[in-house]
Amino acid sequence: MSTDPGDDAITSASEFEAAVGDLLAAAVRNGVDVRGSWVYNTDDGEDSWEVMVYKLE
Repeated sequence: MSTDPGDDAITSASEFEAAVGDLLAAAVRNGVDVRGSWVYNTDDGEDSWEVMVYKLE
């Protein structure tokens, strides 16, 4: 599943952090193990990203 932020574009680091937090919280609530490496490739092939998620004690 992929969503397009459209008019809800993230324009600051604090908005990005909040969006990541919301995404992680929703995934955990729904039983997704979010720990580990997540790779994202854009549809146009221009950019690729890797995100590492670690649970802090």
